[in-house]
Parts: sequence; C-alpha cells; structure tokens
Amino acid sequence: MHRSYLLVWTAGTLILGALGCDSKEKVEIRYDRPAAYEISPKIRTLGIAEFGGKTAAERRWGDIASDRLASRLDTYNNKYHRYQLVDRKRLKAILDEQDLQAAFSDSSQAVQAGKLAKVDAMIYGSVTVTSRDERTTRTKFSPLSKSSKEVTYTKRYVMTAVNFTVDNVVTGKTLASVATMREYDSDADKEDSGGLSSVVKMVGIGGDKTQSVDQVASHQIDECVQEFLSKISPHEVVVTETLGKGKSDAVRTGNKLAAAKDYAEALEAYQAGLREEPEDHEAMFNSGVVYEAMGKFAEAEQMYDRAFKLKPTTKYVQARKRVRQESGG
Repeated sequence: MHRSYLLVWTAGTLILGALGCDSKEKVEIRYDRPAAYEISPKIRTLGIAEFGGKTAAERRWGDIASDRLASRLDTYNNKYHRYQLVDRKRLKAILDEQDLQAAFSDSSQAVQAGKLAKVDAMIYGSVTVTSRDERTTRTKFSPLSKSSKEVTYTKRYVMTAVNFTVDNVVTGKTLASVATMREYDSDADKEDSGGLSSVVKMVGIGGDKTQSVDQVASHQIDECVQEFLSKISPHEVVVTETLGKGKSDAVRTGNKLAAAKDYAEALEAYQAGLREEPEDHEAMFNSGVVYEAMGKFAEAEQMYDRAFKLKPTTKYVQARKRVRQESGG
C-alpha cells in the first residue's frame, strides 16, 4: 500500500515539474497593418456568398468558412472602417427571390449576384478538407518500470485548402484571388508541444489523444481566413514574445506584471533586477518587450541592442530589427 502511494506521488511530481518548465510568461505586441493588395477605395460595399462544394461535407465546411470570414471582416470593419458588408441572410433572400443559388464558383454568377445585392464587389470561394489516419507503432520508455515497449497509436494527417476570389461587380474583373492551404500531422504536432504531452503519457496519465479532424480543420479554416483578410483589408498582426526568466527575483516579478499588462511596474522591476545583475541580458530583453508593447520603439531598440551585444541570439536581433522597422530606422 505504501509503495503504491509513493508511485502516484512520484508521477505527480513529474507532471508538475513538466508543467512548471512550460509556464513562461508571454507578452503580446499588436500592430496595425495595411492590406497587402491595393484595392481601389471605390470598392466599399462587399457581399460574401456561400462557399460552394461538390460534396455535403465540403458545403458544410464552406458554410463555416464564409461565416468565419463575415464575422472576422465585420470585426475589422468596426475598427478600420474599410468596407461595408451586406448581411448574408439578406443576400441569400435576394438570390432566393430571383431563384439563384447562394453559392457559386465563377465571375459571371458573382457579378449577377452583386448587381442584385447592389454591392461593389462579391467574395466567393470553396473549401476542401482531406484527412487520413494510419495505425502505427512507436517505442515508449516508462521511467516507473525502467523499460521500453512498443505501443500502437493513430497518426492523423489533415489538409485544408480554401480558395477565395473577389470580383468587381461593375467591371466584372477579379480584384483578388487567394489560394490558401494548411497541413496538420499529429506526429509533428506532438514534437512541437515541447515534450509535455510525452511526459504525461510516460507516467500513464492522459492517454494518446489525437485532435479530431473537425477540430483541426476548424482551426485551419480560421488561419486561411486570416491569411486572406491580410491581403484585402487593414488588419492586426500579433507578435508573441516569451519573457526570459532572468537572474533575479525582481525579473521574475516583472514578468508576472508584464504578462498582466502592468507595464510601468514591470519596467521598475526589471530596472531593479538590472541594478542587482547589471549584465542580465534577459532582463534587458524583457524591458525591450515591454517598451515595444507600450509603443516606445527607441527605448525598445536600445534595450534589445544591449541584450544582443551581451548574447547575440537570433531572437534578440529579430526583435531589434522589428522595432527599427516600426520606427522607420
């Protein structure tokens, strides 16, 4: 009985240790970006058609894609005021009244629908989701039994392709055509997880779970929609920086404050850490991240530069380059 309790306690210790190693504070830095494609400012009103598909499954994914696109674009329009959207229910009602399909795949149909809806441009597209599962084996080592064994698991591959087209209703010309694709490999996903899932599985907790096809495809569609919108609309870019742990308790306190967006207090903590450890390059880098999040690019560049000169890492030089570009340097 005593031995069983000890094993459970040991497993718990392993899991907590793994979680602790992965619990690094992060700061999100947000930038507004213009559209990648030049679309005439005369194009103001947009209609979004139902995305078509050859099968019922593709039409279902098409509905999801067009709904996500409408929702995300509406959010962008509230911030950037670039376009005006025609409500998709109203558009469908107009097309139903004319006995026209709400989903289409060519310019002539898009122009016809756009004229009826009285919009400047129509967006339409298609979605294809393919997936396959393979039963395979791998070797697992158990630290409890100190032995290896072959285990069977499901390897899953998912590919989602979303094609978007924007047509000018007046001229009939295509303003933008964007083909996007995302791929998922469950083995690669586990390798990118930082090893936490493998530690949990080694002690026999959590099992070997693979994301469902619907979960993966839904996420991939979101990414494809985001990529398309970056081409045609002003948009927001989010840079996520992981803060260094530093050499003092003051830096670690600053990290918690920075993650909570208490930037002024975080800077005070980092400054205290640098007084204690003047060559703490992670404290310098973290200060740069906070200055950048506050829009103080000159100060951010200075801190990134100091950190890079102490430890010339790719992470530091990329951060320095980023703020130089933002400040026009």
